[in-house]
Amino acid sequence: MKVHPGYDWFTTPAWLRRFGPMRAVSASLLDRAGLHYFTIYAALNGVMMGVFNLGNVVLKKTLNADELAIGVISALSVVALLFGIFGSELVVGRDKRPFIFWLGLLSRGSLVLFFFCRDVTSFIVVSGLFYFLNALLMPAVFSMWQANVSAVARSRLWGLTVTAATLISMAATYVASRVLDHDPWSYTWLLPAGGVVAVLSILILAQSPLRGKYKLENEAIEVNVRQVVVQPILSFIELLKRDRLFFHFELAFFLYGMALMLLFPVMPYFMVDAALMNYEQAGIASGILAQVGVVALSPLWGRLMDRSGPVRLCAIIFALLSTFPAILLCGLHYAGSFPLYLAVYGGYLVFGCAMAGINVAWSLGPVHFAGSADASGYSGAHVTITGIRGMIAPITGAIVLKYLGYEPVFIASMALFLLGSAGMLVISRRQHRGFYSAAR
Repeated sequence: MKVHPGYDWFTTPAWLRRFGPMRAVSASLLDRAGLHYFTIYAALNGVMMGVFNLGNVVLKKTLNADELAIGVISALSVVALLFGIFGSELVVGRDKRPFIFWLGLLSRGSLVLFFFCRDVTSFIVVSGLFYFLNALLMPAVFSMWQANVSAVARSRLWGLTVTAATLISMAATYVASRVLDHDPWSYTWLLPAGGVVAVLSILILAQSPLRGKYKLENEAIEVNVRQVVVQPILSFIELLKRDRLFFHFELAFFLYGMALMLLFPVMPYFMVDAALMNYEQAGIASGILAQVGVVALSPLWGRLMDRSGPVRLCAIIFALLSTFPAILLCGLHYAGSFPLYLAVYGGYLVFGCAMAGINVAWSLGPVHFAGSADASGYSGAHVTITGIRGMIAPITGAIVLKYLGYEPVFIASMALFLLGSAGMLVISRRQHRGFYSAAR
C-alpha cells in the first residue's frame, strides 16, 4: 500500500526552479540537480538559524535568565539529539521526503509559539520543542543529501551549500541584532518570522527527487513500540560494536563535543557581563565573525575531507579550536590593556575558521563511514552520541561558572580540545597500519 505524502500539492516557484548560480557549479548534471534543491533549503533555513542564533543572548539580556537557565537551554539543544536514533530507525530503507515534509512543518512551525513567550520558562519550553522535533528530522535530511549527491563530490559540494546558508545567516543575525537593540522584546515576532521562512525551505527540500537505488517506494509505516523505542537502541549498540573505527572516531569526537559544550552557557554571560556587549556587538561576534571562516573555508575543508577523510580533518580542527578558549583566557588577564570585546571578536574569528571544518565533519562524517549503506543509522548514532554529551557538559559549564568563574571553564575546554585532537591522531595512525581493516 502506498502513502500519498502531503507535499504533492506544493510546487516550487518558477524563479526558484531556474536558480541560476547552481548551473555554474563544476559537477555532474545529477549532482547539480541535488545541490539545487538542497542549497535553496539551506539558504532559507539560514534565515531561521541567523535569528535563532541570538536566543541565549535574549535569555540573558532581555529576560535576565540566571546561569542555570542558560545551562538548561544549552543542554536541551544537545540532549534533544538523543532522539536522532528514533528518527533514523523510522527512515532507514524508506523514502525520506514524507518525514522531511511533516517533521519539517512541525519543527519550523513550532517557532510561531515564540509570539507568546515573555518569560524564561516559556522561552525554554518552546526552544526545547523545536530542538526535539529538529533532532527527529535531521537523519532524513542527511540521508536525502546522500541519495542525491555522488560520493566523489559530496563533501566539496556540501561546503558550497554551507557557504550559501552561512552568508544568509550572517545577514539575518546582524539585522535581528539591530532590531533587538532598538526593541529587546522584538524577538516575539523575529523568531516566528524566521520559522515561517524555514517552512518554505522544507516545502522545497521535500520535492527533491531521489535517484538510483535510493528511489524507494513510499511504503506505509507500521508503528509499534519495539520498532520506535526498542529497536533504535539495539541498532545503535550493534552499530558501535560492529564498526570499531566509527566507535573510536565517536570517542574522540566526544572529547571535542564536551570542550565545546562547556562554553555554551558561559559565552552569553561572558559577552553581556564581562565584555559588556550590546546586541549588535554580540551579533557581530557570534553571528558574523564566527561565520566568516565558514564562508571562506567551507569549500577548502570540504576538499580536505574528500582527500583525507574525517579523522585527519578533525585532528587539525580540534587543535585549532583549542585557541578559542585560550584567546578568551588571555583577554581576561589583559582586559585592562584593551576592551574585552576585542578578545571576543578575535576568539570568534578563529572559532569560525575551525567550525567551517566541523560543519563538514559533523554532517558528512557518518555518511563517510556508512560507505554505500544507508547513512541513516550512522547519522542517528552520531547525533545521539552528541545528545549524550549534552546531558553532561552544558550543566557542568554553568555550575563551574557560577561557583568558580570563567577561567576554570576556559582551561578545561582547551584541554579537552587538545585531547580530542590527540585521539584523532592515534586513530589515523591505526588506520594507516590497517588496524581497522579486518574489523570493518
